Amino acid sequence: MNEQLKFSWGHIIAFLALIVLSYITFVGVTYMTDGDFTKASIAMVVIDIVLFVFFIGAQMMKATTKKFAKRIWVERVFIFGSPIVFILCMLPFYHFGTVQSQDEEIVGHFTDAITASKQMFSDYDSYSKERIANYEHMLDRVINNQSIQPGEFTSCGFTKGSEQIQKGNMVKALRLQLISENYDSLKTEATKWIESSSNGASTWNVFLLGNTKEIKKAIHEWNIQLADFSSHKMNNEEFNGYNQVNTISEVSGSLASVDAGLDGLTGKFTGTAFPPIVSILGSIVLYFALLFPYFLQDRHTKSQLRLLGMEKGASRSSSMTIEPSKPIKKRQEVKIESYEEDDEPIPSKAKSNDEDDDYASFTM
Repeated sequence: MNEQLKFSWGHIIAFLALIVLSYITFVGVTYMTDGDFTKASIAMVVIDIVLFVFFIGAQMMKATTKKFAKRIWVERVFIFGSPIVFILCMLPFYHFGTVQSQDEEIVGHFTDAITASKQMFSDYDSYSKERIANYEHMLDRVINNQSIQPGEFTSCGFTKGSEQIQKGNMVKALRLQLISENYDSLKTEATKWIESSSNGASTWNVFLLGNTKEIKKAIHEWNIQLADFSSHKMNNEEFNGYNQVNTISEVSGSLASVDAGLDGLTGKFTGTAFPPIVSILGSIVLYFALLFPYFLQDRHTKSQLRLLGMEKGASRSSSMTIEPSKPIKKRQEVKIESYEEDDEPIPSKAKSNDEDDDYASFTM
């Protein structure tokens, strides 16, 4: 009895509920702000503090051992204000519920966008093969026409009798330029990331799906590197206009598909709608889980005040009982004996009715 602040299994349930709320709040704010992890972290901390103050604060006010009349009002503010505060704090939770209800559609759009980024490398492979083939065809044409146009043969960099070896070296140089070790390394790492991302995509995985801006930035960097690989031309690759060379950016539309897919996710992440019934029911369960410590906390026996009104049978005048720290001395009564008109009153000691009391108590 009269245990002050009771720690119980109810606190474990409340803290687990707070952990669940913290993560979902972080995820919800991340989607609301289109991937702003800083704002999501700040919002999560603020909401955790507010919920802790209202729900654990209510338990602390109920467990008080003094100033009952003052602290019951604070307790009432916490308890009766908690539903409103809780609903406001649950807005990110409800927003996540809205996003999560579209999980299949969102993941499909995300996967398509990521697959389009993989297509960039397929397009580049095709582009490289075609460009090398065109270059080789142009060199063969110059070699075959050497007797007709010997000036072109020489200007193109050939020497009679060594033209085949020279052609092979030229084609090999272009191939190494387009499909170098750097390209192989970039393609391997990008493909590995694309496959892992496609398999792990989920609205619960906010660090992947909610990070579309960084993903978009990374894919653009890949495209820049591919464009750089394709921008270098052999000095005779466009010889006399026989072979027109374009960069990969001019012939591939994969990057536009990636941008369209990832940009389309922004509207789905930030759009608002009435939360699904599952989110509403889940929030009710979390609300009562946070109130568990309050329900399990006993009120001090000296307090006759209750959350609503007072203890049954108690009056306002007796709402606070004060017990002195040391006994009060026995009271004495002075009894006035009857006397004649001219006689002096004779006081006499009489036993108090409270003589057997160890101490006296009084109420306010």
